[in-house]
Formats: sequence, structure tokens, C-alpha cells
Amino acid sequence: MADDPTQFQEFAADDNDDVPWADPAIRVGYEAALGRLILGFNELDYYLTQLIDHCLDLRERPLELEHMTKGSFTARLNHLRTLNNRFPELKLRDLQFEELVALNELRNVVAHGHFDQNPFQGDYALIGKTRRDDFPAKRLDEITARLEEAANVIKVQIWFSDLEDLS
Repeated sequence: MADDPTQFQEFAADDNDDVPWADPAIRVGYEAALGRLILGFNELDYYLTQLIDHCLDLRERPLELEHMTKGSFTARLNHLRTLNNRFPELKLRDLQFEELVALNELRNVVAHGHFDQNPFQGDYALIGKTRRDDFPAKRLDEITARLEEAANVIKVQIWFSDLEDLS
């Protein structure tokens, strides 16, 4: 009897009847929100490097500072802080460094977390160093909005840095 393949097919068919599966749209929505967040972070990351490059151009690109456009986001953010402290005439006062640090940390959680969804109920968590249940798609979109705002502040710094201070 154990070698009868029809016995298994009957069991498998009966076992899956009326099982409440989670709506696949939950994962699709999460994937879309995560994609928007990653694109938002990539834009912020790009403009952070562009701002450092611009600051170096304004300082006539000292050779000892050329390394500042390289390295991780955190390293480049620290380089930008150094430029801000060393050259106050760059007027980087609108940058919220702590917000940029927080956004990088949030991005790391969601970019490296495993999406662990309960296939029956649909609830999910991110599994990384710890289990996190506090990243629904709505929150990812809120973080994306913060990333876009931070990128816009940096763009303004690049585009309008050579204008006189009117305040």
C-alpha cells in the first residue's frame, strides 16, 4: 500500500481543501513599498555624494580630502559633517545629520530583513538580528517620504549653495 501513488494524491487533495491562504496582495504591496523605499534611499545616497563632491569643488578640491566621496553611507555622512565643521562658509546648516543617520538605520533594517509571512493569516515580520513587526507597507511609505524630503534638502544645498545668504 505504501507504494500506491494514488493513495498520496487523495491525501494531498483532501489536505488542501478549505485551507484559508493569505492574500498574496499583502506581499505584493510590501514589495512595492520596499522598492519605493530603496529607490528613495538610493536617491538620497546619490545626492549625498554629489553634495560632498560639490563642497570639494567649492574648496578647490584639496587632495587630502578626495577620499570623502568614497566609502559607506555612514562614512560619507561623517565626511560631510567634517566638511561642515571645517568649512562653515559652506552653510550646510539645513542638513539634519541625525535624521540622515536614522534613515540609514531604518533602510538597513528593511533592506537586510527577511520578510517572514504567515501563509494562513497574512501577518508578517522582518527577521534580522531581531524580529520586527513594526514595518507594515504604510510605514515603509512614511520612511520613503522622509527619504525624499532629506534628498530634497540636499539638492537645495547643491543648487543654491553659491547664492548669498539673504537672512
